[in-house]
Amino acid sequence: MSEEMVSPASGRILSITEGENRAISIFMQLHNSHITVAPLDGVVRRIISERGTFKPAFLRSSELNTRNTIELATGYGTVKVVQIAGFFTRRIICQVKEGQKIRKGEQMGKICFGSRVDVSIPEGFELCVRGGARVRRRKTVIAILR
Repeated sequence: MSEEMVSPASGRILSITEGENRAISIFMQLHNSHITVAPLDGVVRRIISERGTFKPAFLRSSELNTRNTIELATGYGTVKVVQIAGFFTRRIICQVKEGQKIRKGEQMGKICFGSRVDVSIPEGFELCVRGGARVRRRKTVIAILR
């Protein structure tokens, strides 16, 4: 049976980065639920909080926004889930701790109001979504191990 990687957030696929650092960016509008979940089973290896600006999360300039990176050690390598604050957001709530075991679909945190979540895709996983697609946390499979 193949491993399925679920969407860590509900929203719309803003972009997909291919190559060595494959990742999916999910933009969450104000009406979306802003809870972030684990895309795969793993252990929280590291949490990095960075202060920054509060530009709209769908803009390229949001790369300098306040963010919280949760690194998960999974059976397939490290997966990074990056919670990015948006224009209306002023708070990211992290509900996990370093060393904590977490199951796929388990809640990791919340971003208050419109924001973005980026998730890295481990090697060997094939993407199942395209840019512009709507995804739902825990329910939409975004990648499958082949």
